[in-house]
Amino acid sequence: MKDVVFRITALWAFSECALGGLMHAFKMPFTGIFVGGFAVLCVGLLAHVSGRGASVILRATLLVILVKAIVSPHSPPQAHVAVAFQGVLGALMLGYVRPYVVAAFLYGMLAIAESALQKLLMLYIFFGKPLFEAADLFVADVLKKFGLQSDVSWAWSAAGVYVGIYALWGAVLGYWIPKLPGLLERRAQRYAEVEEVAEADDLPSRRKPLWQKMALLAGVLLFIAGTFLLTGVEKGGGGQKALYAVVRTLAVLAAWLFLVRPLVQMLIQRWARRKSAEEQGALQQLLAAMPDLQGKARGLFAAVSREHKGWRRWAEFALALLSTALYESSAVSARDQ
Repeated sequence: MKDVVFRITALWAFSECALGGLMHAFKMPFTGIFVGGFAVLCVGLLAHVSGRGASVILRATLLVILVKAIVSPHSPPQAHVAVAFQGVLGALMLGYVRPYVVAAFLYGMLAIAESALQKLLMLYIFFGKPLFEAADLFVADVLKKFGLQSDVSWAWSAAGVYVGIYALWGAVLGYWIPKLPGLLERRAQRYAEVEEVAEADDLPSRRKPLWQKMALLAGVLLFIAGTFLLTGVEKGGGGQKALYAVVRTLAVLAAWLFLVRPLVQMLIQRWARRKSAEEQGALQQLLAAMPDLQGKARGLFAAVSREHKGWRRWAEFALALLSTALYESSAVSARDQ
């Protein structure tokens, strides 16, 4: 069991540190949903192989966070929070809640919904209420041109739909978790002989270029200011609201980027160094496994792409990765006999 737990933990750590970058290289959309969903399936497999052992899931979560802190030291704090939430929630629900089918369903839904809620919370903290007011004013102005009126908050409705999509996807993953070992067993032999493809020595980065972040920020600020100036000028308060929104956003972002985030990252790194000393052997093994996993992932993606296209290709790619982690040894033994 220890070997299988190690392979699943290594695959989870790889997905957090490198799979996003690998998928960006292949221009896959919605990478965050895929990586978060992949983590949920890894936690489900850990529960399966450990006999619903909460302690096994918690230790794997700790190791994944440590690997992420070492390999991606500049990852935002919310990325570590997401991993911790997925692992702790999985340990509690998959380890103790009965029946297992219900626990898996609820776990998948809550774990993925948290990712969407976290993004919305950060959006609200950074840009505040004016962003949602600006979106509502913009939609109301467009509807007014067509002779329509609506009292619905379109921004919050869109946020609800956004969270709902994530929760629905999580529920689908939760439904798959009990069926996953059977799905993977049928694929283990098929992908056992796939050769590694080593196209890069370093793990790919998932960080967005600075210019993309600045462009996004500028676009949001212009949207807020422009909407208030164009739709709020009749009430006499559009200019002041726009100025307040821009100044507030810049102040919050400055506090986050230059004070809060560096402080939290420093605390995470200090904690990681202390814990790394306690888990030195396991961490060295996990870090040593990363390049091999990258080559294996590229090889599996090439093999899957020969048979599948579109979303089916990515679903099969995920199952191929998980099957090699769960059944690799048995598949190799069956092949050698």
